[in-house]
Formats: sequence, C-alpha cells, structure tokens
Amino acid sequence: MKLINSNSGSMLLIWILSFGSLSIGLASEPMSKPLIDFYNASIARQWISVNDNVMGGISDGSFRFTDDKTLEFSGNLSLENRGGFASIRTRPADLKLDGYDTIAIRVKGDGRTYYFNLRTSSRNAAGSYRAPVNTQKETWQEVRIPLKNFEYTSYGRRIAGAEPLRANKVQSVGFTLSDKKAGPFRLEVSWIRAEKAAPAQETPAENKDIVDTAVAAGKFKTLLAAVKAAGLVEALKGEGPLTVFAPNDDAFAKLPKGSVEKLLKPENREELIAILSYHVLPGKILLSAQSLETLQGQSVTIRTAGAFEVNGVNVIVSDIAASNGVIHVIDSVLIPPLSKLTPQEAARAVIELAISRGVPLFNSGQPSACAAIYEVAAESLLKSHTNALGDKNRSALRNALKKIRGDEEDASQQAWTLRRALDVVYESLPED
Repeated sequence: MKLINSNSGSMLLIWILSFGSLSIGLASEPMSKPLIDFYNASIARQWISVNDNVMGGISDGSFRFTDDKTLEFSGNLSLENRGGFASIRTRPADLKLDGYDTIAIRVKGDGRTYYFNLRTSSRNAAGSYRAPVNTQKETWQEVRIPLKNFEYTSYGRRIAGAEPLRANKVQSVGFTLSDKKAGPFRLEVSWIRAEKAAPAQETPAENKDIVDTAVAAGKFKTLLAAVKAAGLVEALKGEGPLTVFAPNDDAFAKLPKGSVEKLLKPENREELIAILSYHVLPGKILLSAQSLETLQGQSVTIRTAGAFEVNGVNVIVSDIAASNGVIHVIDSVLIPPLSKLTPQEAARAVIELAISRGVPLFNSGQPSACAAIYEVAAESLLKSHTNALGDKNRSALRNALKKIRGDEEDASQQAWTLRRALDVVYESLPED
C-alpha cells in the first residue's frame, strides 16, 4: 500500500477540516507543559529506584527507557520480610509548577493500581503526596489528576490534617506499586505534563466552527486564505478526532517572498493541499516525544528540550482542547518532502487511506465516523481526481453520495453504501 504524498493530498485537507472545529482562539485555551522528556536517554540520570529493601524487603523494581521513547517501570513485588513496595522517582529539582492545577500522564499498565507521587521541599524523605492510577491491562490511558486530589502520605499511610499540596513546592515526580499482590509488574509511561485549566469565557470556543474561530482569533488570516483558495471553507463544519499543527500569520510571513501568493494560485492547489495536510495527524495527539505519520502520508518528529518542537519548528501554544481533537499552534510552516504520483496512484492512495482509517472506526462501533471519512473520500475523488476516473466510476460515487444524503439509511448502511462505491473505483484503477 502506498503512502499519500504531495499529489494525493486533495482529499486530505477536506477530511482534515471536515473532522472538526479548529479552536485556535488563544485567549481562552488551557496551557500545559511537559515535565519529563523520555526522548533523551540522558534523562536517566534524573531518576532513581527506591524499593522496600531500604526496610528489609526484597522487592525488585527498576526503570529503563524503551526504543519507543517511553519510560518502563517494571520488576517483581515481594511481600516477604514485611516488604511490599517498589518505586521510582526523579531527583529533587524546581519543577516550576506555580499556577498549574492538574497533572496529566499517559500510561499503559498491567491491570494493577499504581500511585503517582509528587514530592515537595519537605525534609520528610518518606513523605509524598500521591493519587491512585488504575490501569487497564495492555491499554494506553490518559489520566488527569487535579492537584487537590493528591493526599499526603508517610510510609504509605495517609496523614490526616497535612498541609494541602502547593504546586510551587513540588520538586519530584514518581510512581509506586504497593498493592499487596506479589508477582511481576510493568508500567509504561509515554509522557507526564502539568496543565492549567482554561479560564471561563462567554462563548466556549468549541461552539464555533473553524472559520468563525479563526476569524475571531485574528492570527490566522493567511491560513484562512489558504483554505479558501483550496475551496474548503464549507468543509470546516464536520466532526471527528484529529490533531492540527496550525501556523499563525507570523509563520507564513517567514516563507520566502512571493511563496504564499504562488501557493494561493489555482494552478498550485495540489501543492497547497499537500503542505496543509502535512500539518495534520489522525486522532487526538497530545504532545510527547514521538514520530507520527501525517495525513499527507509522511511523518513528522516531535521533540522537547524544555519546549516542544515538531520537525525543528517551535510549538508556541500546545494541547488546545477541541470537541473533536486538539490543536497545537506553531511559529513556522512545515514543508513536506514532495514527490510525484500518477493520477491513478493518487486516487488509489485516497481510497487506501480512507479505508485504513474508516474500518477501525466501524469495527469499534462508530459507523457514523466511518461514513464521514468515506463521504469525504468520495467527494475528493470527484472534485480533485476526476482525471483518474471513468464515467462508470464517477456515476458510482455520485449515486452513493445521493443515496446516503437521502437520510433513508442508518449510519452503518451509509458506510457500506459508500464503501461499495469506493471498492468499485479502486478495483478499476490500474496499479502503475
């Protein structure tokens, strides 16, 4: 199966934008910052293991950094010698959490309950503020814990009347297992970050569509012009999970003189869409060090060294929650490595991508989301890939769209109607 690249992007921005209201007004967004970067192996020097052997036990817990740029906390818990805990934590440092009110983590566990620990400048080495993290076996979970939910403990016992946790006092983070169940354990951590709640606002951003939100923000005029040039304004009112790296006006201004004007010309529409689709990832992706495939078909690499970067471009506002995904504002435009596809390859790639994204949604009980993806693919083929289609293919796609828009079918039937039409087109396209 071929990946989608520059000349196969014509459906992508439609799909991208029809998947959600791009909430990019900056005045009311929550803010977050990474606490730990697992991308750089040198971070290992900041972590230590502290197990029950300090009290005579024999539990064995340790950590390592995986090839997937995650932290693995694993070992064997023993109840012998009145033991029963294993833990890891960072060495004390000022984490600068003043003003933050929530800790967010992404973890994959083994079904056991772990504790996430925050240690302050207190001299009590055995004391920490902690909150339980109930894991599901071999399942990634995003967990958010308000600081007010952390309880102070000493030697694993809750201390009544302790001073409330103060964000500006936190100096260390870590994990503990002490569930009184002997045996092997494993917890994998993708990222740890601090978050601020969004301030109240008169009109929640998620109630606006992408055009209204972008206009209200006043910082995305060039992006809006690009969307208009691509003929995609009406596609900004759909649903679906996605992640958008959104360049602001200053980002477009950094391009060589005349670049924006050239991209906005009708004859360069395919190149424009390829560039824009390179800024979008399928699903809701909160920032952590990782490499991910974009909807343009090629990958971007996210790194952090105090602040997040994507392909070396600075992320200036991250993790802006939207009703259907997340937005990250960047200060430069991402330029994909461009290559050429034949019209037939481009059309096949559109269908392949739509099916690869739609099938998992259908199988997980989301037929309407699957149908939405197939509908956008069909529209894209008719509008931007017509030179690869014959009359029979165009007729199959138009008939399928007409049928599902008659509102006589449920979401599952709509998905199948569109899928059959896409299959007809796909089977007729020669492989170059």
